[in-house]
Formats: sequence, structure tokens, C-alpha cells
Amino acid sequence: MKSYTFIILMAVAFLLTGCGNAGMFVASNSTEVQLKEGNYTIVAKNVTGTSETSYLFGASYSWGVATNSVGIIPLDGNKMLYKEARESLWDNFEEQGESIEGRTLALINIQYDSNTSNFMVYTKASVSITADIIEFE
Repeated sequence: MKSYTFIILMAVAFLLTGCGNAGMFVASNSTEVQLKEGNYTIVAKNVTGTSETSYLFGASYSWGVATNSVGIIPLDGNKMLYKEARESLWDNFEEQGESIEGRTLALINIQYDSNTSNFMVYTKASVSITADIIEFE
């Protein structure tokens, strides 16, 4: 009987504690930009930024544009996968010798990819953002 009590207490502790993240990109804005007038220049193509997180004793899944992870012991990474991946994209753009300071830049042709791995006691989630970068004149 004591072993069942211990298992139940551990299950309750698992459900009530731990770390997790839930990420989803949903764009909703009213800005419309017409890219047919030639008032822009493509300054970079296929720039990628990635972010990942991992946990012990957890699970991750990805469905459409949402990537979710939950776990008891965080190992590495950030809970804000999409934000970190976007910042990584801009860092990679600057590493190509480009500066973003004082420029009117926009991301176009944005692609979001996610990957999750679940093992018995280990889970990992990653998000990649790939985009072209344009500059308005």
C-alpha cells in the first residue's frame, strides 16, 4: 500500500511542478505593404535563426505553428523559442557583415520549422525561422 501512495505522490508532484514552454507564432496586423513598385531591394536570402530547449523527464510536441514542451528539470535553452530564433536570425544577418541599425528592413517569405525529440527521460524541442530580408528605399 505504501508503494502506491509513493507513486501517487510522485505523479501529483510531477503534474504540479516543473518547467515548460508553449510557443506559437500567430501574426495579426493591419499593415499592408505593396512590393510591386520597386521601392525595395533584397539584401539577403535564406537567412536562418534557430533556438532549442531540452528537459529531463518531460515531453515535447509540435502541431502546425505551435511547439510545446514540458519537463521537470530544464537542461538548456530558453522558454521563448520563437523570439530567440528570430533574434538568432538577425544576429546571423549581422554576422554576414550587414548592420541593422538605422535601416528600414523587413522579413519576407518567412518559413517556420520545428522539430521535437522524445526519449524515455529526455525531450528536446527546436524551432528554425528562415526568411529573406528586404530594405525599403
